[in-house]
Amino acid sequence: MRENNYQKLTENIHAPAGLNDRVLRAARRETAERQTGPKHLAKRRTHPVFRTAVCAACALALVLGAVHLRPTADTGEQLGTTPVMTLDYSFGLTAYAAETGESIRPNANGGLAFDSSSGMAGEEIGHYTGCLFQVTGEGIKTVSLAVDRGGLYRSETRTGLTTEEVRELWQAEEAGGPVCSVYGEDEGGPMNAEVMTALGASVTEDFDPAARYGFWVPEYREDPDADLRQAVWASIDTFDGARLTVTVTFTDGREQSKTYTLSTGRLRVEYGEDGTRALLPQLAGDEEPFVYAIYAASEAESRWLQWPVQDSRTISLSNPYGTAYNGTFHSGIDIPAEQGAVILAAADGTVTEVGYDRERGNYLVLDHGDGLTTLYAQCRNVDVQEGDTVKAGEMIAAVGSTGMSTGPHLHFEVRQDGEAQNPVAYFDSDIRDTLKAE
Repeated sequence: MRENNYQKLTENIHAPAGLNDRVLRAARRETAERQTGPKHLAKRRTHPVFRTAVCAACALALVLGAVHLRPTADTGEQLGTTPVMTLDYSFGLTAYAAETGESIRPNANGGLAFDSSSGMAGEEIGHYTGCLFQVTGEGIKTVSLAVDRGGLYRSETRTGLTTEEVRELWQAEEAGGPVCSVYGEDEGGPMNAEVMTALGASVTEDFDPAARYGFWVPEYREDPDADLRQAVWASIDTFDGARLTVTVTFTDGREQSKTYTLSTGRLRVEYGEDGTRALLPQLAGDEEPFVYAIYAASEAESRWLQWPVQDSRTISLSNPYGTAYNGTFHSGIDIPAEQGAVILAAADGTVTEVGYDRERGNYLVLDHGDGLTTLYAQCRNVDVQEGDTVKAGEMIAAVGSTGMSTGPHLHFEVRQDGEAQNPVAYFDSDIRDTLKAE
């Protein structure tokens, strides 16, 4: 299993008091019948993947397809008439979170964070991670999925099963058929089942808008004396660095393909008072809820930034991005460094603002185009002026402690169309794997 200093730091993380109650309330609201837990064949050495929201696998975040009108090629200009407009389809991926039925929206950088769901693992069956997603869109005829590491599976929920129907599912499983996880009221009442069919590393089939797919690890080995959680995390790490390619053909004969790079790690999960949750592509700190999760980034749609502080790969956990438990909102991340450490431009851009205020201290803002901006605050000094153009990796300032601060650091923000974003979502897995927390 991959390790770094951050992972060692959070080895014994615990959820805050009251968190599990909020999660369970949300789960009961959507799927009350699931609360009795899964039942399995006693003779098979399998176990359910964690059905909790703080230490589990995943369900893919919401990215819906769209329909647009486009002019038909070679019409209009050649004929001297108004161009003929035709439908132009696109596709996306949408979550299926089996535990709560919720969809989790992607960040503005096109990143897809996976959330907890149900699954199954055992040496004879492999690891069905619970990472469930659906292909969405209009005018889709066929779907092709391929992953270059591990495998894929199809998941189907069957409800209101009798004892005899459950027995038939178990018998089919024993004969080499789909794996099933059964749950329900009790042995004498209606039961439900998640039926999981292994597909291998790739599959092509007719489009079914209800079809759910997930990530499967064919080779699963478990030491009976080892910690179950660590074994599941190690299995999920199979997909660290993997690439998922989704290709669809439309009814008009066109084809569209998207590729996602996958990475794994401990991501922070944030809960609202109404039971909603957001999985953040951000390192979770001590006593913060987290999901050991898969993070998918679109290779075509994501915009990656360089790390903005030379010789420091540390994120302060005392004031992380997002809403704190006291209700305040921190719109960036803090990167501790030595006084005078070099601050680098995270991407090519234009300096649009240089200034000072009591909270930020000395600061500057870079505009990178298409609505993306970065802010650098608490600077000892700023070495650029408004209107300057800079290149990624160019020195623009030095680390200081010139505003409301307890020590030298860079306060770094990322905004898309004026809205604060989680900065960690804009660093690729090579950078995220090197980050430490303190």
